[in-house]
Amino acid sequence: MPSYREINNQKLLQKLVQGMEMSQGQFRLFLAQCNNLSQRDRLIPQLRESFSGDLAQLQLDESVDELYATIRKCLGNQQPDALMVWGLEFVRNIDKLLVAMSLVREEFRKNCPFPIVLWIDAEISRKFIRLIPDFENWSSLTVFETATQELIDFIQQTSESVYQKVLESGAGIFLDDTTLGLGESAYQELVGARQELLNREVTLEPELEANLEFVLGRATDNSTEVALEHYQRSLELWQQINNSVRVAHTYYYLGLWWRSYAVRHRVEKNMACEKACSYFQQSVEGFETVNRPDLVAKFINTWGEVLQTLGRWDELETVANRAIELHQTYSQPFCEARAYGFLAEFELAKNNYKQAKKLAHTAIEICNKTLDALSPPSSEKDEITLDWERYSHLGKYLFALAKAEKYLGKFEASIANFEQAKNTTKPEYSTEFYIDIITESREIYYQQKAYLAAFELKQKLQQIEQQFGFVAFIGANRLGYRKPNTNPALPQLNRRKVTQEISASGRKFNVEELLERISRPDYKLIVIHGQSGVGKSSILQAGLIPALEKKSIDTRNLVVVLQQVYIHWISELGESLAKKLKAIPQLAVNSHILNSTEAIFSQLRNNAELNLLTVIIFDQFEEFFFVNSEPVQKREFAQFLEECLKIPFVKIVLSLRSDYIHYLLEFNYLANLETINNDILSKNILYELRNFSQDKAKLVIQGLTENSQFKIDPNLTEKLVEDLAQELGEIRPIELQVVGAQLQTENITTVEKYQELGDYPKAELVNRYLTSVVKDCGEQNEKMAWLVLML
Repeated sequence: MPSYREINNQKLLQKLVQGMEMSQGQFRLFLAQCNNLSQRDRLIPQLRESFSGDLAQLQLDESVDELYATIRKCLGNQQPDALMVWGLEFVRNIDKLLVAMSLVREEFRKNCPFPIVLWIDAEISRKFIRLIPDFENWSSLTVFETATQELIDFIQQTSESVYQKVLESGAGIFLDDTTLGLGESAYQELVGARQELLNREVTLEPELEANLEFVLGRATDNSTEVALEHYQRSLELWQQINNSVRVAHTYYYLGLWWRSYAVRHRVEKNMACEKACSYFQQSVEGFETVNRPDLVAKFINTWGEVLQTLGRWDELETVANRAIELHQTYSQPFCEARAYGFLAEFELAKNNYKQAKKLAHTAIEICNKTLDALSPPSSEKDEITLDWERYSHLGKYLFALAKAEKYLGKFEASIANFEQAKNTTKPEYSTEFYIDIITESREIYYQQKAYLAAFELKQKLQQIEQQFGFVAFIGANRLGYRKPNTNPALPQLNRRKVTQEISASGRKFNVEELLERISRPDYKLIVIHGQSGVGKSSILQAGLIPALEKKSIDTRNLVVVLQQVYIHWISELGESLAKKLKAIPQLAVNSHILNSTEAIFSQLRNNAELNLLTVIIFDQFEEFFFVNSEPVQKREFAQFLEECLKIPFVKIVLSLRSDYIHYLLEFNYLANLETINNDILSKNILYELRNFSQDKAKLVIQGLTENSQFKIDPNLTEKLVEDLAQELGEIRPIELQVVGAQLQTENITTVEKYQELGDYPKAELVNRYLTSVVKDCGEQNEKMAWLVLML
């Protein structure tokens, strides 16, 4: 027999249909609130069947940020009797979408002469009232309630499904929310269901409450204290119920939370790893106590991994030997290889290099044999697993082998295996390990007097440390796009819209201004210029390009091409453009075809028809004039620029030093640039990047060190900025980075330590930085290196 709420919902649905039919021919907004997606999915077809007119339907993609434009694009010339829209709870930037609705409220009224039904949940309903009360006043709200038993069943089914999936996955891939059937909307739905039951004074059974707490911890961003609190509450409840398997499983997730914390907070790494180790140990011992060796096999390797990190070698040997026994019993070859890798590291720590080499070979052999047997992968999950084994774990076994061979005096073999370890390891999977590979490799190259190879590795090391947030200052290097750690075994963090480096380095405002220019149709060409060392390449590569790649403009997706090579620039550009387009699944572009300007023009026109906006960025453009000094070469580029500016939905960005912008004047008469009024140096085209003011430099230092292990005393910041500004009254970004990098290297954090450097501490730091660069060239090359620097 239907419940009271089910009967009432049917009455509300019929009332909604009547309202829609009475509103045909005019705009009216109906908000249909339903917090339970399963119930909503049952109501939608009922509404569809009950409505007598032509009902158009629109399911929103998560990337949508403008509802009006999306509706117009979906309907085209169609004029339905009514429109039903759902999926708002999945939209990533729902606040932006709602605010955009308010801005075009009159457009809805003028151009949408039909009723629109928006399916929403309670959270979005509250946002309507808070963000766009004027629009909310135009609408009518229908609230569909969910039966009590259905809410309980929803919590039960969701939490049990999640538990079974994560238990089966063990300590392998950290399943994402999509795989688990969770996500922001599902999390809110679970929280809402529990709150609704509390409002109805319904208490969950302790087992269901414990399961729900675990799932809420799993569904919450695992970088927050909220997730930890959910896990701790779940553990307490399972302990009260005396469910030993669930207790052991929750111990594992508490350990994983702290292991992930160690990756994010390197200053507290040792403390966090100790906590993780304790929880992992309790998890494994808990499974052992209830005689579940199958579950011990699934979770034991994480305990071994953190024991290795902490250097607790004797415990690691015991755990690794137990792990090998279990993995052989349950036919888990990848896990078995990992355990042999632990033993290899144990033997290295005990200086037993021959045994370490033997064990590393065993791990490599098992891993390669299993990779061959399981390739190609049969599912997306298998593909992720194989990628993780091939580009993370295999490199660790090769690294252990390379170290053993180094200590055995087999330097050629050691170098070869260090290189193979580096080439088969993705830094985003385990950045600290990748840094270890580069550091060891650089050391052996330097010992073998291969100074160029050693220096190239030093540059690579600095690049990786900066990109993954290990250092505050980068010296005389370009900023790179901040990359997240994507170890498949750990929870993933949410990524910021503007990279931390660009925001912290004082260029966020410039990025936003450039984005605004590129978004406007009246800016076809932008010329970025500034002094040498002002940060032009950094702002492009670490700020503008990443921001553009995540942006759409007027519903058009962006294709961003960076050009930095000007020998054979046409073929290079064609290849770069083709590579970018190949990343778009529905496009098939052959790079060999884009080897002429005409082919590139044709593709750019095609891009416009495919709803793409192409942005071509020519960085360090002064170098073009070094290698293309002949008039015919300059004319070729000028004519290329002329044609690009005529093609719709193509933007050109030139970036070069201020002392070279006068070279661009030749383009005004080498081609017909009427699109820009034959004035390439117009103030509407030029965009200058300047040095930092003293106040800005202080904020930059604060921003760069805020999320770093390297902290500078405020008094040192004041003194440092004063010294850096002494010559020009302002601060060159490259000089700030060089001095900051040397402070970082020597761990100078106070004014007192800084002044110990002598009467001219800033100059002394620059000199020491340059000395380290010269030293990288090798003792026999130092004199020549200093001569080159003085040129």
